Amino acid sequence: MPTKAKLYISWIAAAGLIVLVAGLSRWQSTGLRRLLAFLFLAMLLSTQKIRLPGMKGTMSLSFPFILVGIADFGFGETLLLGCTAAFVQTLWHAKTPPKPEQIVFNMATLVLSAGCADWLSHATLRLVHLNSLVLLLASASLIYLLLNTGLVAGVISLAEEKPFQREWLHCFYWAFPYFLVGAVAAGLVSTLNQSGSWVAGLLVLPLIYLCHFWYQIHVERAVRVQAAVPGSDEISAVLVQD
Repeated sequence: MPTKAKLYISWIAAAGLIVLVAGLSRWQSTGLRRLLAFLFLAMLLSTQKIRLPGMKGTMSLSFPFILVGIADFGFGETLLLGCTAAFVQTLWHAKTPPKPEQIVFNMATLVLSAGCADWLSHATLRLVHLNSLVLLLASASLIYLLLNTGLVAGVISLAEEKPFQREWLHCFYWAFPYFLVGAVAAGLVSTLNQSGSWVAGLLVLPLIYLCHFWYQIHVERAVRVQAAVPGSDEISAVLVQD
């Protein structure tokens, strides 16, 4: 691995650790039973992964729960959700045993993405004096998506010496539909949480899994189509900048 990539991973790991320590040091509990339930579900659903075309990394079902954390949980609780989900996602049924730096980087990436999305989305709504769940989740989703795909594209660009812009567009292209559906699912869960018992929010779980299943089929079909069409490499380059 190039030295620049190693330094990049070290910087991201250090930044993620600082954010995690800062969040946990100001812990505000919103309910232990609910946190443990959502933590367990985030870990469980992190095992449901989709491998995106042309990428070594994966996406999991943990994203909607991180958004729910941003809407309904404390800052430290949200970071804990993201950190734990990343740990399980990295280790569960990995094709090759992940290296320590991969585990640390993935955890730091989710911590930074979740932390920045949480802080910036709440700060923005306070600045404009609004209290809207829709705007909160929309802004948090966009910030999370931009930062998460940017951090991942950064390490790929440095490690494989590829143009950052093309790698970021590739990540963004494939991740955007998944994140969009995840944001809608998180909105439903959070709405049910705020309107009654938090257990009612878990009724959305089958919908989240169906969306995950649909997107997995969509990705596999897109890969087969590109592989079957002559000149699909050129088509892929135009679409996803890879």
